[in-house]
Amino acid sequence: MPKNAAKPILAVVGALASVAIGAGAGAYVVHNRESDRAQQISAIQAADAAQLAKLRAPVTAGARSDGSHYGSLFAYLLPMPGDWSPGPDVGLVGNNDYVSGSQIDTELQNSLLDVPKSDLSSTQSTLTNLHLQGIAVRSMANGNDTLQIDFQLLQLDPKLASSDQKALRLLVNGFGWRQGPSVPGYPSASCALPPGLGSDTLDAMLCIAAYGDIEVVVQAEGTVPLDQNTTVQMLTQQLNRLKSTQTLTASSADQGDQNE
Repeated sequence: MPKNAAKPILAVVGALASVAIGAGAGAYVVHNRESDRAQQISAIQAADAAQLAKLRAPVTAGARSDGSHYGSLFAYLLPMPGDWSPGPDVGLVGNNDYVSGSQIDTELQNSLLDVPKSDLSSTQSTLTNLHLQGIAVRSMANGNDTLQIDFQLLQLDPKLASSDQKALRLLVNGFGWRQGPSVPGYPSASCALPPGLGSDTLDAMLCIAAYGDIEVVVQAEGTVPLDQNTTVQMLTQQLNRLKSTQTLTASSADQGDQNE
C-alpha cells in the first residue's frame, strides 16, 4: 500500500478508537461556574440510574432474508462461555455495552479535530462511507487468564457493506502483518498477527469478518503460543449467531448463556 494511501486509513483507526475510548461510558456532567457540588452529584446519580435501567432492560433482534439485521445490535454479541469471565474495559465503552449511531457521529466528529488538515478531507470521506449505525462490544477472558478476546460488532449500511468490508480489511492486509488462520465456512474472513511478537511471552491477533450489514472485529491477546484455534472457533460461533433467523433476546446485564 502506498504510504500516502495509508494515511486516511490510519486516521480512521484513530477516530474509531476514540469512540471506544470516549463514547457511551455512562454518565457525564457538564460543569459550569454556577453548578454546585450537590447538583453535580445529583446529576451523576440520576444518569447512573438511567444507565443501570438500560443495562437491565431486555433487548431483541433478528435477521432478515437479505442478510440485514433489525433490533438491538447488542443481542447479537456471542454469549460469554460459562467458564470465562468479563475482560477489561474496551476504552470507556466498558466490557459489555452498545454505542448508538448518534453517539458515534458525535464522537467521530470530535475525533476529527486532531486529524491534520492535509488528511482531513480523505478521512471524512472514509468515515462517511462506513455508514456506521452502531457498535456493540463484549470483552472476555478464559479461566486461566491466558487468553483475552474482545468482540466488536459494527453495523453498516447493508447496501455498502461490501465496500466497507474492503476498507476495513486494509487495516489487516496493508501493513505487513503475519498471515493468520482461515475461518471455516467464512472464506471472506481475515485474520492476521502483528509483525513480530510484542514480547517473548505475549502475542495478539486481529480478525475481521462480516455477515450482511454487520462487521465483526475480534482482537485476541494471550500468552505465547497464542490460542488461535479457540479464537477462530469463537469467531465462527459469532458469525453463526449473525446468520440465525431466530429472534434473539438478551439482557445487557447478563453476559452468560443467552438465546442462540
